[in-house]
Amino acid sequence: MTLPVLGAHTFGFAWDCAADAAIERLASAGYRTVQLMATPPHFDPWREDAARTRRIRAALEGHGLSLLALDLASSDINLASPAPHVVDFAVDAYSAAIDRAAELGARWICVGSGRRHALLAKANDRLMVSFRDAFARIHDKAERAGVPIILENHPQGLLASAADIVRFLDVEGYAGMPVIYDVANAVAIGEDPVEGLKALWPRLRIVHLSDSPKAQWRHDPIGSGEIDFAAIATLLRQRGYDGRIVLEILSDQPLKDIDEGAAILERQGLVFSLAG
Repeated sequence: MTLPVLGAHTFGFAWDCAADAAIERLASAGYRTVQLMATPPHFDPWREDAARTRRIRAALEGHGLSLLALDLASSDINLASPAPHVVDFAVDAYSAAIDRAAELGARWICVGSGRRHALLAKANDRLMVSFRDAFARIHDKAERAGVPIILENHPQGLLASAADIVRFLDVEGYAGMPVIYDVANAVAIGEDPVEGLKALWPRLRIVHLSDSPKAQWRHDPIGSGEIDFAAIATLLRQRGYDGRIVLEILSDQPLKDIDEGAAILERQGLVFSLAG
């Protein structure tokens, strides 16, 4: 049986540690699969820097690391804005991130679904028009660059739930697009992560794990919140999940909490490999 591969996200290092240093720390701890947060000061995707690219790629290749995807910080961009210049900025930001992803040899570019209007639900149909066009523009750029999109659920996005993602991908002609399912993002909107995983199963390539109290949006250390990881582990094990599991934990000591989270998951019955 092929085991899922455990990896780590650099988001928890974003404010205190440059990307190349974070990658070195994760590699030294034994991780061989990483996902990179592309936000200053950690990693600025807008800044073309051949020396930086060579340094990071050398670290990845030297340690035999697989770079799954680059993420843009959702706080920096909005693909669903009613303001065209804001959408254009977001598309340009993704374009730059796609270029950096290609330079670094990433497998995917991670894309979210903009921001829905939390107070005016009827506005979301209009926002979807902006998002649909922006997403198509990014998709075309990503395909040309050879760094395809992987879509992630996001509690602030127009595609916040698993059902929203399924509907969008099927209706818009992206049925074969892979998906990241973030269990903490799901809990933030009151979605049962087990049911969300089931809904997205044929498209599922990465599962993001962190903890959170119910109905709050957090990415806390595993074991500190209320997410039922035993139920998630049971589903993944029973269905033979062999994709990637990425620990995306935001804390003052991210490497320690990633390591401890991995140990907790093993005790919950989630068996994985570190080989990329």
